[in-house]
Amino acid sequence: MSERPLMNASPPCFTPKYSTVDNRRPFVRRWLVHIIPAIVVIVLLWIPFGFTLTGLIEEWGVLGLFVQHGVFFLADPSSPLPLHAMRPLTILPHAVAFCLDNDSFFFWHVLLMLALLIKGSTVSYITEKLTGSTGLAIIASILVIVYPADTMQLSFRGLHINWALSLALLGSTLFLHALSLQSKLRRCLISVAASTLFAAACFMYEASLLLACIPVLVLFCRDGLKPALMQIIQKLPEHAIWLAGALAYLAYAIRTAPLVNSYQASVAGTDWLTTIKATYPKLFSVGLLRSTFGGWFDAIRITAQEYSNYDYLIFGCVILFLTIAVILKLTNNTQANYSRNVIAVNIRLAISGIILILLGYFPFLISYSHLLISQRTFLFATPGAALLVIALLGLGYSISKHLTYLCAGFFVAAGLSFQLYQFHHYVEISKIQAGVLNEVTEIFDGKIENKTLLILDYGNRLDYRWMLLNEGLTGSLSFLYNKPVTNVQVCHMPSRHWQYSDELGRKGQCVENAQDWTFQFPTSVSGPGFPASVQHPDRVIPKSSIVTVEIGRNQRASGQSQPASVVQGPIKERRDSILETLNSKTRFISFRDEIVNDRYDWTFGKWWSMEIPTHGTGWRETEWEVRYFNHQPTAWKVEKEATLLFEFAPKQATTYELKGTFNAFSSISPSSSMSISLNGKALAVQWSGSGDFQAMIDEGVLTSGTNTLEFNSPTDDSYYGLSARLAGVHIAPL
Repeated sequence: MSERPLMNASPPCFTPKYSTVDNRRPFVRRWLVHIIPAIVVIVLLWIPFGFTLTGLIEEWGVLGLFVQHGVFFLADPSSPLPLHAMRPLTILPHAVAFCLDNDSFFFWHVLLMLALLIKGSTVSYITEKLTGSTGLAIIASILVIVYPADTMQLSFRGLHINWALSLALLGSTLFLHALSLQSKLRRCLISVAASTLFAAACFMYEASLLLACIPVLVLFCRDGLKPALMQIIQKLPEHAIWLAGALAYLAYAIRTAPLVNSYQASVAGTDWLTTIKATYPKLFSVGLLRSTFGGWFDAIRITAQEYSNYDYLIFGCVILFLTIAVILKLTNNTQANYSRNVIAVNIRLAISGIILILLGYFPFLISYSHLLISQRTFLFATPGAALLVIALLGLGYSISKHLTYLCAGFFVAAGLSFQLYQFHHYVEISKIQAGVLNEVTEIFDGKIENKTLLILDYGNRLDYRWMLLNEGLTGSLSFLYNKPVTNVQVCHMPSRHWQYSDELGRKGQCVENAQDWTFQFPTSVSGPGFPASVQHPDRVIPKSSIVTVEIGRNQRASGQSQPASVVQGPIKERRDSILETLNSKTRFISFRDEIVNDRYDWTFGKWWSMEIPTHGTGWRETEWEVRYFNHQPTAWKVEKEATLLFEFAPKQATTYELKGTFNAFSSISPSSSMSISLNGKALAVQWSGSGDFQAMIDEGVLTSGTNTLEFNSPTDDSYYGLSARLAGVHIAPL
């Protein structure tokens, strides 16, 4: 192995001297080594589900804006989306996908796949240049895609965030390539392109900004601190060009912030420095812990608890391992000899990985609400986490080659399992939404003029964040009918809860009169540190100004309008895309939550931030108690009558037992004030002092199909209008 140049000599080219990679490989062939593994893992993720995933929350709102205002590519202060003016390119991926096909989500899938491809291949390139190992580079490519920390990678809510991260990584990779060139002119020109890509990432999602340090960390990993500083000084113009992209965004943000009421200001408040002082321990207890251990802990449990069969998971792992073996065989790449120098590189790589994890999670410390979720908050920490694992594998190789192979296999298998389940989770929500939207389009012909669309939801689905609330419902209907459908009200039947929620998550009431509908806002309540809320006047709408649609009934009421005729043009094609999602079947893989049996195990979210849409009414949104590993979901009962609906397949001549836990209460004792009934039959409930309850369910009470569990207790107007906080309910044979 040749010696390193002296410090006063010209800096070495980017490829380390100990690398065993053949840099004389043709450019295309060299990049295929990084691209093919990412393609394989992406294809493996999409094969079982196809292109059935649709919008879930904000995506529908974006589509509604496109229908109402036309397609726009910038979210500046004068756009229809001024709330996001601090990240003006945030709308760009959605707009591009809509322009390519405005009748389906096909190109949303394509753009998401392309973002993952860029992310995987760029991390692979960087890893190979650092370690000299094509094998570790391939593992890094796979890991950064399947890493089990964030729970929003495979939904279109994170399309712009995935693209921002991918552009930041692509810009960093291009800049590192520029530093290896001999021609100063070429270095500067490519640095300009790299800086532009990084600036685009920042303008798309501001959390990209802190990743500007990636090139410096790579130089540090390769050569150490002093040589890295020497090289930065010797190529200062190129580094200045690189930083110009980040500085351009900072200048824009400083100029724009006073002009708009931005999303960032709404979540961070005015005193964000005080917030960071209070939340910085979460950088380690949540951000670092989840990125290093917590995600793998969940991945192992998901693999053990959620799969009905493992055939496809095993198949996917075999394909990935064969891909690695074939590429290594074709490239004649062998692991570099582990000298002290290479061990030092891996130690520095581990340090850099931890730094990137902390920087990737740091922007979310300004928001308390973001610290309670794992959606999007770990996407920017994932590259650092993947590099940390690679460093540990590299160090482990010098101790035991076979043990390192086993560890690499574990990380790949567990990560793939986690992402397949995440994909399944979001596809299932898409199917539930598609069922609701399809039912509306069967009845409602889109002729609304200036009237209010009133949806009477007998299925009790349209009540929670993941089930078409507010802009989600109006946006999805606007998309399906290709015209603005913005005046929509939802009443849940038969409880007559109004979908509108106040700041405490409480619902109003729908009252049907002879000539009109009255929508009553939640009553005034107070609580410790919370002054009495404002009681808004009722909203009264004449029936002559309402178009009523009933959904969720097994049989339509007599007099209900017949299914609307199929309309040609965009409406038919868009409805067909929803029908495809509704009728789609998952291939080659099955999960336990797809099976209806004689057990009911309900919590408001089994895995952190992958909440299950609550089928029922009277509950507040899921709240997470973030612990080190086992995160606890709960929901407050906020109405006198709250229900949970569930599918069940009881066995004959079997007695069942109901168990559950309320882990917090208002001042009203549940044992003396709460009654529980199942399908209309009151249960004899026994309470413990800690809030646990149980009851026997006689034979015949549970029915095949949909069952209704009802909790009846008063709410406390002096304690935020709450009643009790439910942790879980379980029904099983005695």
